[in-house]
Amino acid sequence: MNMNATWAAARRDAPDTGSGPLRQVVEEFADIEIVDRSMTLAAKIFTCVLPVIIAGSVFSQLDLATRAIDDQLGLDRATFRSAFGVVASTDPTFAAFGVVGLLMVVISSASFAKTLARIYGKLWDVPAIGLRDAWRWPVVVLVVAFSAATIGAVRELAGLRYFGLPLTLAGELLVWMIVWTLCAYLLTMGKLRGRALWMTGALTAVGLTSVRAGGRLVLPRITASAQAKFGLLGPVFTAISWLFVLSVVVVGAATIAKVLVPGPAPTEAEGAER
Repeated sequence: MNMNATWAAARRDAPDTGSGPLRQVVEEFADIEIVDRSMTLAAKIFTCVLPVIIAGSVFSQLDLATRAIDDQLGLDRATFRSAFGVVASTDPTFAAFGVVGLLMVVISSASFAKTLARIYGKLWDVPAIGLRDAWRWPVVVLVVAFSAATIGAVRELAGLRYFGLPLTLAGELLVWMIVWTLCAYLLTMGKLRGRALWMTGALTAVGLTSVRAGGRLVLPRITASAQAKFGLLGPVFTAISWLFVLSVVVVGAATIAKVLVPGPAPTEAEGAER
């Protein structure tokens, strides 16, 4: 089925409420092609950001990120150790992988960051990032990758009695809001400011925190079922599907922010002045 046609049909069938927020959101989802954009973004996270996180796990501080991913998906490392064996941290191959991972930041970060920048650019009518501002691409990838380690550290608070769960949720919400506000600011070259910027960060943070909280309840069972049916490929399928859900949240939150925040985008205001 053509997903763009599906969104076009949804736009036609949306309740006729004039220019109400619901109709505007449906129209924006159709214009941004949210399904296609989210699929592309999920693929870039899988091929560009996850390798950086895995390479960074060579360093003990960033191993929190891989533990957070294991916890989210319900992965059992013992299963993978029995299948592939264990590489000691002192092994030269293990250290070399860290170096390769760092090189991957330079080589592959542009692909993920460019994809995200195109999404923000289409929504807010922001010009493409040129070579002069290319430093923004690896910075965004490093921020997103490091946020996974930060989330892993925040997850450690869950063990506290009484206040562990509220502190964990509040910590995740704060981390995501800072990360996605900064990403939106960098990838729009500072054109997106004020309420539009903070709304984008806040909605993305609320969406990711809520989806991750729900994922902790259902993903371990889904992963176990997929692994039982498809072997070691099962968790891979689950991870890719989960990245797609997270990408829908990122794209959808930015789209909703555009509808909810009144007034023209900064670039539109600048264009009116010119």
